[in-house]
Amino acid sequence: MSHYYDAKQDGELKPKKIAVSARGTRIELWSGAGVFSKDYLDDGTKLLIDTAVIPQGAKVHDLGCGIGVVAVIIKLAHPDATVIASDVSERAIELAKMNMRLHKTDVHVRLSDGYASIPEMFDVILFNPPYVAGRETIYRLMQEAYDHLAPGGTLQLVARHNKGGETLGKRIMELFGNTDDSRRARGYRVYVGTKE
Repeated sequence: MSHYYDAKQDGELKPKKIAVSARGTRIELWSGAGVFSKDYLDDGTKLLIDTAVIPQGAKVHDLGCGIGVVAVIIKLAHPDATVIASDVSERAIELAKMNMRLHKTDVHVRLSDGYASIPEMFDVILFNPPYVAGRETIYRLMQEAYDHLAPGGTLQLVARHNKGGETLGKRIMELFGNTDDSRRARGYRVYVGTKE
């Protein structure tokens, strides 16, 4: 049985629309079986979107984009930002592309395992880690994210504090030498590391 971090999902894609609300915006998005949080916007992702700090004209990466909800809403809120969305899942990428067309955004969507197909450097990387992939994979993705941040850039990672988030916060401290976890809601925190 496949899960949302697999490159290919079982069964046929039967797209359906779901409504999501974040950052003062309510929109519809295409979703379907085999992707993360297929029926609703989960609390962690909502917190990440609502509190994301995006400098003017920033180059932003939605790492592990799923159906593209973070990328769509950030681009709608910050039209001057350059946004790239990526995922390892072919199904997620298909749905993300459908959602970029639906909302007429110029977000670049790429199939990539981490940064394998993404050479660019970024000012902001937004990341809701794929827990089903295991800690080693999450740590690899965090290291790759660090390596793809421009000086002064931030990794903004959301996690449930009592279910692995505290450990990820410590890993950010190891990578960046700093961390901020002041953005909190419903048991989730956004852990932010700023690259010196």
